[in-house]
Amino acid sequence: MGFFSTLGSKISHAAHGLGQKAKKVASKVVKVANVVDKVAGGVSAVAGTLAAGAAMVGAEPVAAGLLGVAGAAKGVQGVAKGVSKGAGMVAKIGGAVDSAASVADHGSHAINDIRKGKVRSAIKEGEAAVKSGKDVRKQIERKK
Repeated sequence: MGFFSTLGSKISHAAHGLGQKAKKVASKVVKVANVVDKVAGGVSAVAGTLAAGAAMVGAEPVAAGLLGVAGAAKGVQGVAKGVSKGAGMVAKIGGAVDSAASVADHGSHAINDIRKGKVRSAIKEGEAAVKSGKDVRKQIERKK
């Protein structure tokens, strides 16, 4: 292998590792953000109900405090939804980077196999590169 082939291989392996890590971390962040979203929604609903009950019995200061809690919980819920959505995008990008690195890696192996005269191995690597390329295309296509 030449200098540039080795460098390209190292870069594609690093990109593959980063893509995998990004997907794992982002999926964990999505799960946590979804839990926070559900809990904050529950807190908001309970605080709103308690505020309505406090207002009925004439405890307007308590009702105002509970409405403040409900509003703050709704704010936390909105932030959690935004974090979940952002982490989902990071997971998608991580998957695309991982697949693109796979295309580059398979392509590099195919070229090296051609240079060594290993035609069957080169064809298999080429097919794997095409398959990975289709996966990348699916991941980056705009959803309607």
